[in-house]
Amino acid sequence: MKKNILLILIICCVSTCFSQTIQLPKKSVQFNIDKSKHGSGDMNGISLGLTYTRYIKKKLSIDFNFKSTIHDGQDTFLLLLNNAVIQDGSVRKTTAGFQFGSMIRYSLMRSPSHEFLIGLGIYGRFQSSSLGDNGYTVSFPQPGNINQPILIAFDNETPQRIYTIGYMTQVSYNYTFKKGLFAGINAGFQNDSNADIITHLGLMIGKRF
Repeated sequence: MKKNILLILIICCVSTCFSQTIQLPKKSVQFNIDKSKHGSGDMNGISLGLTYTRYIKKKLSIDFNFKSTIHDGQDTFLLLLNNAVIQDGSVRKTTAGFQFGSMIRYSLMRSPSHEFLIGLGIYGRFQSSSLGDNGYTVSFPQPGNINQPILIAFDNETPQRIYTIGYMTQVSYNYTFKKGLFAGINAGFQNDSNADIITHLGLMIGKRF
């Protein structure tokens, strides 16, 4: 009789252990630093971001994010004499901005240690550029006329500062260490109403609670 009672207790304990659901954290904050490209890839830069995430269900979450970006590049125009540069008329350009957005994310895999996510969201962005969309024209000196410089004529018909809205997608993986600290990698793509495409690939660190 005692053996039967002991066996029943063991079975109940084992069944209870297997039936319990692992309680995963409901919130997280994270910081991102990414290598980034603006446009067709001729402007490289960095992206910094801060994200707060809340889980609606085990594998479904919503985040609220802030991101800042800065990219630069140049179109090179050199005036040479005997293979020596006598004028560098290159056009240097810089674009910077910040944005606020929100994303719905789905965890394809989520455990106490590992998480693999995909996400889709929207954002609003402020951006300032040193060179407008209308660009410029270049006039080179006549051959042999070294006294005439390279001339750049800018066509600044578009505003320097703009406000846009857009959509973004992201894929990421992270690993959680002790005390809820985690680190991972992420890649993303975004496009806005000004047709400014920005891609990024980088690292993240954060904490779950």
